[in-house]
Amino acid sequence: MQRFLTSSAVALIAGAVPALAEVTPGQVWTNLASYYSDMGYDIAIGSRDEAGQNLTLNDVTITTEADYGKTVITVPKINLTQTGDARVRTEFDGDILLTSEATGEDAEDLPAFDIVISMPGNEMVSSGEPEDMLHEVTYPTLKMALDLGDEIVTDAEAPFLITVNDVTGTYRAVEDAGRLLTYDFKAAGLDLAVSMNEPEGEDGQPGEGKITANAKVDGLSSTGSMTIPEGDFNMAERPDQALEAGMKADGTFAMGGIDGTANYSGTNAEGAAESGDVTYTAGKSDLVFSMSGDGLTYEVGAEGSQMEIASSDLPFPVGYAIESAKGALTFPISAADAPQPFTLSYALEGLTLADAIWNLFDPQEQLPRDPANLMLDLSGTALVRQSLFDPSFGQQMQDYAEQMETAEPGTEIAPPPSPFQPKALTINKLSLQAVGVDAQVTGDLTLPETEGQMPFGTVEGSFTGVNGLLDKLVSMGLLPQEQVMGARMMIAMFARPAEDNPEQLNTTLELREDGSIFANGQQVK
Repeated sequence: MQRFLTSSAVALIAGAVPALAEVTPGQVWTNLASYYSDMGYDIAIGSRDEAGQNLTLNDVTITTEADYGKTVITVPKINLTQTGDARVRTEFDGDILLTSEATGEDAEDLPAFDIVISMPGNEMVSSGEPEDMLHEVTYPTLKMALDLGDEIVTDAEAPFLITVNDVTGTYRAVEDAGRLLTYDFKAAGLDLAVSMNEPEGEDGQPGEGKITANAKVDGLSSTGSMTIPEGDFNMAERPDQALEAGMKADGTFAMGGIDGTANYSGTNAEGAAESGDVTYTAGKSDLVFSMSGDGLTYEVGAEGSQMEIASSDLPFPVGYAIESAKGALTFPISAADAPQPFTLSYALEGLTLADAIWNLFDPQEQLPRDPANLMLDLSGTALVRQSLFDPSFGQQMQDYAEQMETAEPGTEIAPPPSPFQPKALTINKLSLQAVGVDAQVTGDLTLPETEGQMPFGTVEGSFTGVNGLLDKLVSMGLLPQEQVMGARMMIAMFARPAEDNPEQLNTTLELREDGSIFANGQQVK
């Protein structure tokens, strides 16, 4: 369902600039509607009125339906008018309604919701030719009001309200052995307002609590493209078939700084009043992605963020700050006979905790409070037996869950085979610096296919500051001396001091196929 909402937003907010040629309102509508048709969605028009150089479409609905639910976008009126200079101006007249509801056995547990989209003063100017058409959009204000229904909201007209300001952009559709879609848009900023009541309790009585939140994002931008292969594909339900035929998608998304606040007020189980406040700030962030039959790639990054929480349940405010965070993932998604490569990396730099948190267990400030850092860099290969987007796998998992719920106690039910089987894993770097300890780990492991068999290979590690940390924990009274003695004996089994630095402990672990383990050449299992 998220894929549908994302693709719908792209279609409503998009365009570019082609060679000048005469286009008609009918050709523009066909070009816009073909995107949804290519994606496997159903389009219905209540009435169509053509008069001279004008085309008016009334009660347009765009529907997608799958096993998990149904989503319908309803546009009251679309006016398409020739401008007299070989272009067509399109206006979405009236508020657009998006309704979504879950279907199937779990529908009762998932709330339906409505999103009302209003775009006063919206304009889209289209030019080019039917096989190469570009659309330039201008939306002074785009508002999306989300309503989750009376079960949660009792007196708030718009519990979730998102306002995007000064949206401009382009969307281009080129037909050539399929379709190539490109988009590029930006917005001056985004405002989020949340106001909702606490859900009713198990006794059916309405909750007494209320949640409010506000956030502001300074600037948004997004670019991307999608290649849709020739053929009749329902990419909403069978994206695996489209990927096998050559579908590709890539894009970028960037946000400016964020400032936000949140507040909760209500009563606890004993009837006493309680409240809480949260403040949050963050720097710029960005996301880059690509998807094709060759695999899925994500890269995300965010600059410094800071959060502070004050609650009536806490004696003082608590908070944290992060200088930066980055992550990247490449992942095979299509079935193949041979193992395929994957990578995973994550870096968290400059994590600090508020002094009030430290003082809870270290009032004498014996532990170093330097910023903590974490670095993880993994790579490997994996066998993909079945496309990860194949809906049959999801059905297998659903059938397994249903069997587990209805099975007699003690009955063993085998889970469906996993479509993803890791074969080899390389720890290029695992690094952690915190409370005076510096840990560095590398290694190469082979992951056997036999269930229950341990990985085998070699892992090497270097650790500095461990003995000093243990000494401080004893002096602080957090660890009894006898437990520390046991910990030191265990460390001595697996690590040895470096010749030039007694504070540095080194270890080489060899995990063999027969299940035995050797530490620094000595068998420990």
